[in-house]
Amino acid sequence: MIRMVVSEASEKLRSEFVTWIKKNPPPLVEVDSSLEAFVDVGRQWQAKLASGGWLGLYWPKEFGGRGLSLLEEAIIQEELARRGAPQILGLFGLTMVGPVLIKHGTEPQKARFLNSILNGSNIWCQGFSEPGAGSDLANVRTSAKAVKGGFLVSGQKVWTSFAQISEWCFLICRTSTEKKKHQGLTYMLVDMKSPGIEVRPLKQITGDEEFNEVFFDSVFVPEELIVGEVGQGWSIAISTLMFERVILTFARHIQSEGILRTILKSDRSKLSPKNQDKLAECITELCAVRALAYEHLAQYANGKAPGAEGSLDKLLWSESFQKLSALAMEISMESGENSFESIQRYLYSRGRTIAAGTSEIQRNIIAERVLDLPRLQVVRNG
Repeated sequence: MIRMVVSEASEKLRSEFVTWIKKNPPPLVEVDSSLEAFVDVGRQWQAKLASGGWLGLYWPKEFGGRGLSLLEEAIIQEELARRGAPQILGLFGLTMVGPVLIKHGTEPQKARFLNSILNGSNIWCQGFSEPGAGSDLANVRTSAKAVKGGFLVSGQKVWTSFAQISEWCFLICRTSTEKKKHQGLTYMLVDMKSPGIEVRPLKQITGDEEFNEVFFDSVFVPEELIVGEVGQGWSIAISTLMFERVILTFARHIQSEGILRTILKSDRSKLSPKNQDKLAECITELCAVRALAYEHLAQYANGKAPGAEGSLDKLLWSESFQKLSALAMEISMESGENSFESIQRYLYSRGRTIAAGTSEIQRNIIAERVLDLPRLQVVRNG
């Protein structure tokens, strides 16, 4: 398994966590488990990690963290991967909502939400994508009309992961059409039990229903649940996405590690020369992607704010994850073993280059904001 030695202090933290997790082994979640079982186990496991102080390590101490850095957070994710732990159920809250509230939220918002985000008692979903506004967030049409004490939200979101089990949604909606598109957006927190919300699960190619359509019909959102100022939603959303592409992507490495672990436990002497070469290539890529992620995390530990370089982490992880998933399926079928799990993972991996911004969008961001390349000008004749 891949392991990066960062510093003496980080290795001491790793040792402490290893001691803890040996006494508190992670639960086993079968691939074909029901959604209810997945959620129940996920909540319990997250609560146990939080009670031990092993989540949100980079959060300030006053909000339940340890005041450490993203490097320490990554080390815990690394050790969880080594032990086949299930993915943290409340990742959206931990990696996006929490950091945004710490940076932009009011004191009452922090007091109300941060603890429940850490312990998993409140699960969050992301209300950004719409049928006509996926990677182009400025095209959001879901509207929020000002009324006494708050706003009435109407519109539709789509590809909303785990909306059917979430207590809260962090939502981007349009509060003004008089300004430029990105200037009329507002970031708000919505109680998913509010009257006027309808959630419709979408069946995926895997047979799962992780994604959903969410419809809002004059849903009242109190003004105290606006994050930042009205009309500042664009900048806060970008801040959210920067955290997503850095922290959440690193957490997703647990999926790559799980696949690699399965392959390495198999009888590799039976692999064809072609697949042996592919495996070596996948391991090399995985090491390179992990090293790049650690380089960025080290920069953040030294005070740099997450930025466009997170698109590199997201792009390279998602594409290497697809390649590794395809290899695992091929090896499983080649060996004649039960390939259900590997097929499920392969089918799931196909969406990873779309979710959180398509590979095409990530390449544009890298070109313009990391490499500082000029935007291509299309000249039409006639």
